Amino acid sequence: MRIFIFTLLGLPLLVADAVLLYPLPGMMAVRLTAVQGLVFLGGAVAYPFVHFLFRKPERMYLWAHEFTHLLVAKLFLRRVHGFHITSRSGGKVVIDRTNVAIDLAPYAVPPYNVLALLPAVLFGVEGHARMIYPGAAAFLFSMHLCFSVEGFIEGQPDVRRSGRIFSFAVVALMLMLWAPILAGPATQAGFSGLPAFYREWFGKGMETAVMLLARGRALP
Repeated sequence: MRIFIFTLLGLPLLVADAVLLYPLPGMMAVRLTAVQGLVFLGGAVAYPFVHFLFRKPERMYLWAHEFTHLLVAKLFLRRVHGFHITSRSGGKVVIDRTNVAIDLAPYAVPPYNVLALLPAVLFGVEGHARMIYPGAAAFLFSMHLCFSVEGFIEGQPDVRRSGRIFSFAVVALMLMLWAPILAGPATQAGFSGLPAFYREWFGKGMETAVMLLARGRALP
């Protein structure tokens, strides 16, 4: 019953994801210079080659994944009984109770992107760093996406507890919301331009939703 209810909630959320995704690539591209855009694409494409053609950093990802579970569990005041990572069974955090936020946090939050973002926020991104940062951010984000997709395909327990449809809808929304923040240090407007960006983005999303509803009503 839980999965059925969450699936019903996930269906309209998937529609919202699609509506928000439609204008996002174009809006993100405008915030970067042509050179930064090429560096960004290079970083995004480079990681899949590492993942599928060379040795993927599975242990590094597992540490971040399980630590994110642990951190969010602590935020919800859960009692942690165990935390371990092995090469055979992967990682595991044993807690007294879980919830949707604890289950999906490692997929919805790209931890290595957040780590890379912290020094950029504290010290700023200037000169050559402004050209390098988009590539590094795209590389790490691509890594997060590859491992997350594998987790969904394999049907990890974190995902199955709330159903794949709902889990995917929530994770996709959160990752889209993260994208402008992660790109912020490299843009001309910086973080100060984020409120205007989100207002414009959500406004375009609403326009797209209204247009789709109007077309649906016009159908015989």
